[in-house]
Amino acid sequence: MNASQVSSFSNACSSRHSTSFKAGQNFGVRSLQSQQSRTVVGDGTTSLKSNQGLGSSVRESFQELNQSANAVTYIAIIIAMMGALMFGIDQGNYGLVQGFHSFYDYWCKPYYLVGGFDCQPGDHGGVAAPGGWVLFKSWGGSLITLGACAGCTTVAPLISSKFGRRPCISVGGIVCFVGCLFASYWAFNSTAVFYIGRFVTGFGAGICCFALPIYSSEVATPSIRGLMGSFFQLFVVIGGVLASIILASIKDWRMGMLLPGIAGLIVGCLVWITPESPRYVMGKRGYEAGLAELQKVRRGDVEQEAQAIRDDLENEAGNKEVSYRELFQTPGLRLRVFIAMYLAVAQQLTGVNAFLSYTTSVFEAAGIPSEQINALPGYAIYFNLAMLAGCIIGLLLIDSPFGGRRSQLLGATCMMGPTLIIAGVAKAYAWPGWIPVVMLFLYGPGFQVAWGIVPWVYPSEIFSMAEKDKAVSMATFSCFFVNFIVNMTTEPLLQWCDWGTFLIFGCFNVTNFFFVLFFIRETKGVALEMIPRLFSGQQLQPLVPVDNVA
Repeated sequence: MNASQVSSFSNACSSRHSTSFKAGQNFGVRSLQSQQSRTVVGDGTTSLKSNQGLGSSVRESFQELNQSANAVTYIAIIIAMMGALMFGIDQGNYGLVQGFHSFYDYWCKPYYLVGGFDCQPGDHGGVAAPGGWVLFKSWGGSLITLGACAGCTTVAPLISSKFGRRPCISVGGIVCFVGCLFASYWAFNSTAVFYIGRFVTGFGAGICCFALPIYSSEVATPSIRGLMGSFFQLFVVIGGVLASIILASIKDWRMGMLLPGIAGLIVGCLVWITPESPRYVMGKRGYEAGLAELQKVRRGDVEQEAQAIRDDLENEAGNKEVSYRELFQTPGLRLRVFIAMYLAVAQQLTGVNAFLSYTTSVFEAAGIPSEQINALPGYAIYFNLAMLAGCIIGLLLIDSPFGGRRSQLLGATCMMGPTLIIAGVAKAYAWPGWIPVVMLFLYGPGFQVAWGIVPWVYPSEIFSMAEKDKAVSMATFSCFFVNFIVNMTTEPLLQWCDWGTFLIFGCFNVTNFFFVLFFIRETKGVALEMIPRLFSGQQLQPLVPVDNVA
């Protein structure tokens, strides 16, 4: 599961089951409303158009935070970001740990030292890895995805709605820690126990990350709720960078597998020093209780904000959600559901999860010696830093006059597809070894600029409140299902033909280009209630500032 997924993944999962999150969930457009001007679209319907760059909106968001937030607000936000770090570390650790000598000594030599295979990372002298060893590594990378899917869609909504956001975050972090223990120090040389540990690790991460975006959006001041959704992705990438740095100096596979659990345990404990979500408390225990909870995370008079929360809760209670059958029977809605689902699938077809889950194998396939991949500094660290730079660029562009959902997806795809194809051809024809390496370092940031962010912002924008829960859940399941397939097939593909694997994912990126070109509509600066019209064949007239309308 990649960095985008969680930010991602967590936002989509929480969208399925939490009505409380709806008012603050529409990041990307609503996050900048305080910096936008009212405009009239065509028939007089009011829309929004940004009149400032993303840089000024970020500055004003934090200025607004300083004006009304207190220290507890900052603590809550930091805890949410630590949860994102947990998921980011969990993404990066397995792709590096599986290349450790200690990992091979513990798991390979007792079971798969057969047929001349030396059970050592790196070049095996032309000897193919045993099928059992390839399958073992594939399941180790894939079970966490299934666990996260199960945790996100079963236990998490129950805990979050019945007991609160904090219990959900705490339980998820602790379960993740227990899972990491069973996948490391408590594995007892049993592949079955290791598999269970990987599944439980993902299960806990799914529970925790379900509630994190809900909690942060309900505690944060209004103008930074959308920004927080994008920052979650940023901190996931930072978690991957930290994992690569730590694992460059720690060569014990057990400690490497435990790292996400340590972050989860910290989050699970620290969340109890923060107050419960004011919105949740107001919905469960009434206005006065919610008002008192809101006062804990604000300075000054909070009566107006509390009344707005109460109005939102009353409005949401009156909304009737569409059924799953209606998602696929209503023509305009059916198209948007297809776009949301395939956008999630296309994100996985970029191949990024294959590269993150099997970092060592991918760089070995590109011609890098294993000792240089996990070194300090090494190629894994440089690769994660490059992706971090791409993520920052994407965040700065997505709501700015210079970027947008559609334009960034098209631009990133034009970078990612050709680079993987060139890397594959370079390997096939034995071109200089630096060529595929450079191509990979262009591919990683290219993904983060658009495909790491947009697939998790876009679905929250193209559906109404009545459609969003079930529609985004369908996109989430599409993402998990394809992610599982990618993780299960990447290692066998690399064993079959390394350059062929690059070509396959390169061709998938080419198909993604045409999908974006024909189906994705630009939603930047369009009011949420107007966005469905973009997919119904209606042409929106240019935005006209209200001040210029007689």
